[in-house]
Amino acid sequence: MLVLLIAAAAYAACPTEQVAGMAGENHVMFHGLSPDGHALAVGWDKASGAATTRGAYLLDLKTGKRTDLPRLNNAPSFSPNGRYLVSANYSGDRALRTDVVELDRRTGKARSYASRESAEWLASYSRDGKAVLFNSTRTGGSDIYEVERASGGLRQVTSDPRYEAHASYIDGGRRVIFHRQTEGDNYDIVIRDLKAGAEQLVGATAAEEAYPAMSPDGRWIAFSAVPTAGAQPNLYIMQRDGSGRTRLTEGAAKDAYATWSRNGHALYFVRFEEAGSRILRLSIRGGRCSAR
Repeated sequence: MLVLLIAAAAYAACPTEQVAGMAGENHVMFHGLSPDGHALAVGWDKASGAATTRGAYLLDLKTGKRTDLPRLNNAPSFSPNGRYLVSANYSGDRALRTDVVELDRRTGKARSYASRESAEWLASYSRDGKAVLFNSTRTGGSDIYEVERASGGLRQVTSDPRYEAHASYIDGGRRVIFHRQTEGDNYDIVIRDLKAGAEQLVGATAAEEAYPAMSPDGRWIAFSAVPTAGAQPNLYIMQRDGSGRTRLTEGAAKDAYATWSRNGHALYFVRFEEAGSRILRLSIRGGRCSAR
């Protein structure tokens, strides 16, 4: 198995397990946990001189078996029924342009959504699987967009001139949660009502709060925040109203892209280190670390 227990003392508050990673490679994920919780969709890349090799695979979380996803080359997100995976695929040009690409796991066919000469990132599905949410630089800045899978119809969700990214649907698809640059290195977590357009800042401080992920029961938000000025973000958790802020990880590496398990008892996240990024897991109950 690929799971390796890392001593709690090495990373302070929460004991963590390595799920995926290898020295000299980057392994990343974004809403990549399968609906049954048995597999994780992972994107990876490895540099060799001026060239970079990219790919994606499914990781069986029980056996450690890897199954390549030949049509995808970035971190994929699962559809609610598990049949589809959507990824911001690298196009292969020097500008590192990315397109939203969906893979049908049953047929092996892939198709693109809303392709433009711009960067499209961090795609994920609505709860009913009828729409895909992503952020795009097609208007110059980074804004949030929604595309209907059946018609291909595109809707711009946000238009703030500041950087916005890492959006996902919450509350049955009535709202989205994402982060927005406030000024400089300061980012805040925003919840936006898709119908009314009303927005709420959650847990905002004068420092960074970013990469939010709402728990399955809607009570908790996992996010990344900077513990001290000049430090890299660590993983935190807070209640939906911004109270009960608790630090989960420590260390000099950046911890981000948290994803909840379906039962809300574990968090998967990416740790970015000089030797390469890797995916870790920690157990959590009631906003606190717990034994697995």
